[in-house]
Amino acid sequence: MTSINFQFFIENDSNPFILFSNTGKIKYLNNSAEVLMGSCRPKEIFDLALTHAPQTFGFKKSILNLNFNSFQFYGINILYENDNYIGIHLYNKAIDKVEKEMVLDGFSSTDVNMLLQANMELFNMNYEGKIRLLTDYDIPEFQMHQNNFSLLLRTLFSQFDSSKHLDINMKIKLGEQVMIKEKKYSIIVLELKSDTRKSEADKELKKMANKNCIDIQFKKGSITLEVPAISS
Repeated sequence: MTSINFQFFIENDSNPFILFSNTGKIKYLNNSAEVLMGSCRPKEIFDLALTHAPQTFGFKKSILNLNFNSFQFYGINILYENDNYIGIHLYNKAIDKVEKEMVLDGFSSTDVNMLLQANMELFNMNYEGKIRLLTDYDIPEFQMHQNNFSLLLRTLFSQFDSSKHLDINMKIKLGEQVMIKEKKYSIIVLELKSDTRKSEADKELKKMANKNCIDIQFKKGSITLEVPAISS
């Protein structure tokens, strides 16, 4: 067993693993953890590890729901064998599987960046705050109902019409896919974030998102969509 390169298996595990020093400095993180670090601060993870650490040397697993932007986890495992280092494993939630029939009537090949830009500019005509857009322009075209998604976007933007600023981020979710009727598709993550937002339309937004197999997550100052990039 001593000849086996266990670091290779940890390095390429789809579940993030991070090793901290006792002062909170990162000593090692695998590939999945490197991606996660773009959505949270190391101190958040270190504090999480300390909070759920076992009282004595060893390991302790905890079941809990964690969300860091588009990353979702169902549990963690905290490990330490001395006072110098502490490790944490975060366990990804399973790939979503949509059982209902996906009706593609009205769907067409769409450049989601162009659709987002058009609706953003429409909103910005009467918006007094500042908008900052960060997007992946290499996202390929995929199938969506353009009118339904535009209506969803307009309702989303209206949640932030009284905010001082609005950050819009769109990217492909790495390492995860959604399964619809036995087919796997990439996930496009769209996040709108600000200092404040209205919540009166949350139920309406939930219905609109579910109609198109879009997962929607609400927080006090943000809304995140996970859109299946359905290919024909």
